Amino acid sequence: MKKEDLFEAMEDIDPESVKKAREYRPRRKPVWITFAAVAACAAIFVGAVWGIPALRDRGRHGGGDVTPGGLRTVAAVYPEPVAQGLDPQKFMEGDAHWEWWRSYWESVSGTEGLQAGMDPYTSALISQVLVSENENTVCSPLNTYIAFAMLAEVSGGNTRQQILDMLGAENVKTLRNNVSVLWENNWADTPVFRSVLANSLWLNGRTAYDEGTLETLAEQYRASTFMGTPGSEEMDEALRTWTNDSTGGLLGEYTQDMSLDPQTVLEIVSTIYFRAMWVEDFREEDTTREVFHGTAGDTEVDMMHKTGMMAVYHGDGFTALRLDLMDSGGMYFLLPEEGRDVNDVLTDPDVLPSIREDNSQEYRPVPLVHLSVPKFRVSASTDLLDAARALGLTDAMDPSLADFTSLADEPGVYLSGADHAAVIEIDEQGVTGAAYTDMALAGGAAAPDDEMDFILDRPFVFLVTGLDGSVLFAGAVRNIG
Repeated sequence: MKKEDLFEAMEDIDPESVKKAREYRPRRKPVWITFAAVAACAAIFVGAVWGIPALRDRGRHGGGDVTPGGLRTVAAVYPEPVAQGLDPQKFMEGDAHWEWWRSYWESVSGTEGLQAGMDPYTSALISQVLVSENENTVCSPLNTYIAFAMLAEVSGGNTRQQILDMLGAENVKTLRNNVSVLWENNWADTPVFRSVLANSLWLNGRTAYDEGTLETLAEQYRASTFMGTPGSEEMDEALRTWTNDSTGGLLGEYTQDMSLDPQTVLEIVSTIYFRAMWVEDFREEDTTREVFHGTAGDTEVDMMHKTGMMAVYHGDGFTALRLDLMDSGGMYFLLPEEGRDVNDVLTDPDVLPSIREDNSQEYRPVPLVHLSVPKFRVSASTDLLDAARALGLTDAMDPSLADFTSLADEPGVYLSGADHAAVIEIDEQGVTGAAYTDMALAGGAAAPDDEMDFILDRPFVFLVTGLDGSVLFAGAVRNIG
């Protein structure tokens, strides 16, 4: 089934089936976090050897190929989609959904402590890359975390320690285990919900590498392998195609410029594509044209409306509201108080931990909320090098100090580039988005009333979380249109 057909089918699902699924869902405390989004892709540039046993073995299972131009590939093996080809309506009504949900819930339950432990990194990243005067901004904390974890695997000495400190991990083994849990918790591919992760290695055929390191990347991080000549059109086109395919084609405006520098030692690309439905849709007939008061002036926008009981949190200088996503986590909207800038929320390190349900005494269900949310699409690209420096990663960018000897005994290898791009879009049916992080290693308040209005007609912060509470995307909407 094509993606477009799938989404149309998802939109036709009987509301009663959605209601039944929601009622079945095991009760758990909502996991509160701070910022949002929906699909992601991350990349790190570094390199590898074709003949290591792990890659040969995976080739037998995942499929290997050599193009006429000499680009050699080995595809990683990923879980099979659940109930592939089954009509979404029948999936929701049948045993296949319940069986999958029970298994998925069991794998996620009890791991909220890991996500809370990532809050310092997430908050620090958000304060570095989302602050702006007039621009809309968005990033994927989960995506960048996995990308930096892979960077740690190929580094050593103080370079590795700085990455571990930035991510809040005791050692690389702990970090590897964290990524494994995050992967299992955030992988789903069903007729009604997709959260699909993938990794790839882009290798320079002229470089000799440490086989153990490459085996770890291939096995522990489920990375497909591409080896050829960096800078060649064939390899660049393969890179763009793989990244587009892995992110649902949502980041074409950024991936069209992706290429490998001829001096590239290795590139690692990590992706996540996410598509989830609201548990309770916004009715299209309730959407109206209204004014959004942005930092660059007033514009007319399509404003979606919904009324009912909702989870509301009153924080220090802002109010937050959560909407549940089918079979997943939720999307959170943080509205600063009148006269307060969204940057105040983005740079407050206490916001993220404070709005987690298990840490907050201020969260309340409000019986009648009149919610107004603008339809929007936000995309942005960011240079992560400055953010990484501010977060304490300095040696990696200095050829004289960087230590990437875990990858190859190659002098002067350093982190020469780190770009991040993300996009998120919401409508009456749900949330869609994508992101990538591209890292190149080269040689050389008071309780709410029973009724309240929550109107997002001015700048606000958003976040999307997975079922385990992982922050998949975070962003700020300052202007629409």
